[in-house]
Amino acid sequence: MRANRFVALAGIIGVLGLAALMGQGVSAQGGAALTGVVTSSEEGKMEGVVVSARREGATFTVSVVSNAKGEYTFPRTHLEPGTYALKIRATGFDLASGGAATVVAGKAAKADLTLAKTQDLASQLTSAEWAASMNGTPEQKERFNHQLMSCGYCHTYQRILKSKHTPDEFLKAMLRMMNYYSDGTAVSNDNKRGRAARIQEHGREGFVNVPEWGFFPGLPRTEVAEYLSQNNLSGGRTTWPFELKALPRPKGKGTQVIITEYDMPTASTVSHDSDMDSKGILWYTDQSRQTLGKFEPKTGAITEIPMPAVPKGDLEGGQDIVVDKDDNVWFPMRIPGGSAPLTKYDPKTGQFTSVPGVASQFVALGGDGSVWAGNTRVDPKTMQVTGKFSYQTDPTVPKGSGGYHNVVDSKGNPWFATYRGPGGIIGIDTKTNKVTWISVPGLKARRGRVDSQDRFWFGEYLGDKVSVVDLKTGKVQRWDVRPWSEPYTASTPDSKGRVYYPSNMTERLIQLDPKTGEIVEFQWPAELDVKKLSIDTTTTKPIIWGTNKRTARVMKIEPLD
Repeated sequence: MRANRFVALAGIIGVLGLAALMGQGVSAQGGAALTGVVTSSEEGKMEGVVVSARREGATFTVSVVSNAKGEYTFPRTHLEPGTYALKIRATGFDLASGGAATVVAGKAAKADLTLAKTQDLASQLTSAEWAASMNGTPEQKERFNHQLMSCGYCHTYQRILKSKHTPDEFLKAMLRMMNYYSDGTAVSNDNKRGRAARIQEHGREGFVNVPEWGFFPGLPRTEVAEYLSQNNLSGGRTTWPFELKALPRPKGKGTQVIITEYDMPTASTVSHDSDMDSKGILWYTDQSRQTLGKFEPKTGAITEIPMPAVPKGDLEGGQDIVVDKDDNVWFPMRIPGGSAPLTKYDPKTGQFTSVPGVASQFVALGGDGSVWAGNTRVDPKTMQVTGKFSYQTDPTVPKGSGGYHNVVDSKGNPWFATYRGPGGIIGIDTKTNKVTWISVPGLKARRGRVDSQDRFWFGEYLGDKVSVVDLKTGKVQRWDVRPWSEPYTASTPDSKGRVYYPSNMTERLIQLDPKTGEIVEFQWPAELDVKKLSIDTTTTKPIIWGTNKRTARVMKIEPLD
């Protein structure tokens, strides 16, 4: 079936480039377009303040971070002449003056920013900050926050803690939430981008009768409702029964980054997954509509490609996505009845072609060129199934162990990091069907990627760790990150060997240098929820790409060190 196309430009940057160190290499990139100093009466010159600039009429925003001297700098490669609105993110502070600037050609504009202590700290807290602030025993916090499918999957904790729900009212809300399709749901705090929760017609009706909330481990709903009502504004409370705690702002290397966010043409897009092809084009699915997205970094253009329609009332959208070695795009696509067969989109012909009888939420690409839908292997040339594999009945794997998302190594063998059970890595040799179990006590992962050296990088979503396993040797390395970070996934290493893990709880991007163990956090300018990251292999300096599920934006990260 040939798809009809319509194109919506998400804005064109004059010149897209990579700046050098802020305040040091700007002149080598054509000089500074806009500079300034961030101060407040409480702190004087402020480090770690995210400053965002958006040109009048543009559909993208560029953000930088102030250094130890309070200075921020936008390179000329990133801001073209025009009038800009300026915003800041610094938890505990609001912008008091200096919210606009005019950039002209050939001259550095200056806009000093003055911040004032906020009168509404609660509206600025991330879910991780709420989690740290809330009353409760360590066990209560652990059980509530470390859920495979938590409240923070679709929205921030702010909505919960600002509510006035009693336990009975929470129970009604929870019953309603369990009918919503979480992967197709994401809503920002300001309700301006992302799609509010929608009812799924197929496949989840049974969950409403389950007496537990969340997945692995589940919690009695009555216990969750009581716990939340003890921490929100119910019972006539006008303030919270605990002190609001904010995380410290980034310092040092955490300030050396440029972030660019491109608005998707449809503000209600819920893009759960993306992947990059060999030309540097980013492809993404919308898990709430029959649309495939194509983003071209060189021009900033976003094309929305309609998928074949499904009947009204059926669940819509695509799911996980990979691009094969011929730059064909593969993903599970919804069809009438709610099923989602593995589907190939050929950019050359504009055709969508599904593989009958092969369906899975997740897809993967093997180093041997094979395409996978869950445990099913498909030849991308013939689109025929060439194998099905399972570890479920193998005595090597401890009972109760489960993998959430598989990756495939250079030889075409699938691997899983467990999210339940005693903890470990599971591999299957597709030639012999031999199952390998690598014990990693306490491992509770979500998703990740395997690199060209057969190293499997993943985030321990339920364990607040970032990790890697060398699939050739079985060696496992794990690093602790901030409590309640819940890193969801991982990139492969960039050109400097660093790996990136997103946290929708802290709304920060975690950078790990595995050689030194150094961890750096980049504060996101707004809400952050990204499920898949790609390293741009067409550039000489590190650039990381993804899509922000919470705000319907394509995201670009440029570390400057």
